[in-house]
Amino acid sequence: MINSKKTSHKPSFQETFSIGFRPFFLCATLFSFFAILAWVAVFLFGFQLSAFAYYPMNIWHAHEMIFGYSMAVIAGFLLTAIKNWTKIQTINGTKLMFLVGIWILARIIPFITDNGWIISLIDVLFLPSLAFFVALPLLQANNKRNYFMVLLILVFALLNSLIHLDLLGLLLGITHTVLQISLYSIIALVIIMAGRVFPMFSQNGVNNRYIVQKHAMIEKLAVPSFFIFAITVIISKNNYITLLVCMFTAIIHLTRLKGWYNQQIWQVPLVWVLHVGYFFIIIGFILTALSAFMPYYNFIALHAFSLGVLGIITIGMMARVSIGHTGRNLKFPPNSVKYSFILLVLATIIRLLTPIISPTFYQWSIIISGLLWALAFLLFVYSYTKILITPRFDA
Repeated sequence: MINSKKTSHKPSFQETFSIGFRPFFLCATLFSFFAILAWVAVFLFGFQLSAFAYYPMNIWHAHEMIFGYSMAVIAGFLLTAIKNWTKIQTINGTKLMFLVGIWILARIIPFITDNGWIISLIDVLFLPSLAFFVALPLLQANNKRNYFMVLLILVFALLNSLIHLDLLGLLLGITHTVLQISLYSIIALVIIMAGRVFPMFSQNGVNNRYIVQKHAMIEKLAVPSFFIFAITVIISKNNYITLLVCMFTAIIHLTRLKGWYNQQIWQVPLVWVLHVGYFFIIIGFILTALSAFMPYYNFIALHAFSLGVLGIITIGMMARVSIGHTGRNLKFPPNSVKYSFILLVLATIIRLLTPIISPTFYQWSIIISGLLWALAFLLFVYSYTKILITPRFDA
């Protein structure tokens, strides 16, 4: 028995591909580290990445953080959560290796060739494949409540395809709008999933359990108000309507977050990280309201959503899921993970505040924020690689 236990906790290729979150979380965090480090090098040393031959510089950065990093996190989360929702094993082994392999190839192919058709065909293959593998257990279990997840993945697949069609010259001038829609779609998914799990994670994760306050009307308005916000920002030309919609949506989500809050959360990094990440959604609404009259704030608002919400919430969810689904105690995550969270919060604050306080240091805000982001993900990889590639702790 003793020898069996020792053997079972060694790194295992088979174990790494036993369920979706393991390879996808590891790949997402490694890619995030290298991609942002490369982005810092572009600003710090003037490097021109070979990927820029197909993707324009800013488009590569936005595309890879949305359709590279974020989609890997979503894939890992869904392939793990659906197993819980349906009690049916999601893809593992060879099929999971195939799916991860497509994702990896899509990230590196722009550095190997500048042939746009090859790059685009490989990249657009990933999301339809993910939708297929997500749909199988949902259909088998007749889990209608979560069918929309398949539709959402297909929407992301369509959006990604539109970007490539633009880059290939078949559609013109839509990439920036499509990237904005894609970012807002991910935020919508965060808002949906937050309503499902954040209250439970919050009240059960602290030492003295408390009951969150959930307001029925606020919960009904949370997702629709965000969609109204997104549509207004994208199509409205009336600054005052944009301002009113942004502030209304901010009040809805601030009320929602306040109901989940308890001061005990600050004692538990795996809980406070989710609250802080959600708070940046509200910051994003406020900055977008300001951008209606000061366009300079538009890109700052987008980074509140991308760096502040996606960065902080995804690393918080990966940290939690990786601990919980490997049979470890959620009260005792790796000590260094809280420093990953703190570094990401600092990266977000610097990225948002520096351009507002002193536009002269805008480029340095990108560099410093990027270095903090890279360090945060390097710490995560250091702390979680063993967790992600070894068998369950309670096996």
